Amino acid sequence: MTTWLTVFYTVSVFVLLALASGLLYSRLERNMRQQDEDFLSHKMQVLAALLQKAPLDRAGVNQEVLEEAEISGSSPSPFFLRVLDAAGRPLDETPGMAAIIPAAAFPAGTSRDPRRWSARGGSQFLLAARSVHATGATWRVQAAVNVSAQESLLAEYRRDIAVVLVGGLLVAGLLGAWITRRGLRPIAAITRATERIGAQHLEERIHSGPWPAELAALASAFDHMLDRLQEAFERLSQFSADLAHELRTPINNLVGEAQVALALPRSSAEYTRVLQSALEEYQRLARMIDSMLFLAQADQARAALTLTRLDARAELKAVADFYQPLADEQGVTLVCEGEATVLADALLLRRALSNLTSNALRYTREGGRVTLRAETSPQGGATLSVRDSGIGIAARHLPKLGDRFYRVEAAREGGAHGAGLGLAIVKSIIALHGGTLVIESTPGEGTLARLNFTSPATLAHATA
Repeated sequence: MTTWLTVFYTVSVFVLLALASGLLYSRLERNMRQQDEDFLSHKMQVLAALLQKAPLDRAGVNQEVLEEAEISGSSPSPFFLRVLDAAGRPLDETPGMAAIIPAAAFPAGTSRDPRRWSARGGSQFLLAARSVHATGATWRVQAAVNVSAQESLLAEYRRDIAVVLVGGLLVAGLLGAWITRRGLRPIAAITRATERIGAQHLEERIHSGPWPAELAALASAFDHMLDRLQEAFERLSQFSADLAHELRTPINNLVGEAQVALALPRSSAEYTRVLQSALEEYQRLARMIDSMLFLAQADQARAALTLTRLDARAELKAVADFYQPLADEQGVTLVCEGEATVLADALLLRRALSNLTSNALRYTREGGRVTLRAETSPQGGATLSVRDSGIGIAARHLPKLGDRFYRVEAAREGGAHGAGLGLAIVKSIIALHGGTLVIESTPGEGTLARLNFTSPATLAHATA
């Protein structure tokens, strides 16, 4: 990038200098030539006026020729005049003109067609000629001006332009390299900052304070990305630690029971009891693995969603019917309320509602109430909620609900149930649908879990 920017800058400056120099040179050359041509034209007009007088004013012609010779004799650009008759014989001419510029060197046209001509000594002349018709005679007026000084000036000007272009090219290259390196210095600083970031230094940040405005947004976006990566890395590390802990307990139970069973000869009933206990642990491991697989696939499952407009009341009723026997056994009232339409995947929606309903029944005492409710939100979406009158959850636990393997059984009754993945699954499901999970609870009064779905139009656009 540094090389290309330097080359582009240098070429741009060189082109600008070349165009400016060429324009100035062209105007200077044109002005000098125009002045010489105007001077020649003026002198020939004066002679033409004298030649057209009747009778011919030879004294006036001679005086005009000699005066110009006297004036231009000491000038660095001498001027020459010659008057020829119809036969080509000189009527009058500037002294010494025949030796310098022969009559045949002049153009055959008029004064509007001047031409450049080089003498033997290398002098440059601008030549012009004009025919004058007088009463009974035709005259040929020839005029020449030495432009060697102008040519020398133009040649020196061309050399100066070449020096300026070469010098400008070198200066532009050096200056362009310095400007480019200085301009790209923040990018190099960002590069060094990113090189310090690793798995052991995820807290490092680029920070957007010292950067130019063009890079401030990039630095800020990069820092936000690092925030997300750090959060994801920490969650993954915690998830790995929790997973190892959760798997260690049932495996240790299985190993311990097997060791005890093999230590001494046992009866068939004792082996059956050991196998039944092991089966419970196997089932617990199977449920945990299924839940972990679902969570692992959830981040990639948006494209696989089968979205359908569902009657939310009917979905709640189906879940309530499934858990009604359990509710009756526990002496808990299970009811459905409200009406709404939701755009969702039917299987995933029922799984989320089942998890919430299962949790509500688990922590609701006999005589309590669990209410499944559907309602339309003001923004056009739908809210499905599960409210219970159970033991509730302490406020300090609410922000962590939905984290994988997080459980609050120590503060709730009922012992250790599950692996702490139920609410994590619910959170993943509602996230796939572009919604949110909100849990409110008061200890001793109950818990309210709300699934907030976006409007069908918004979700359809997001998943298109």
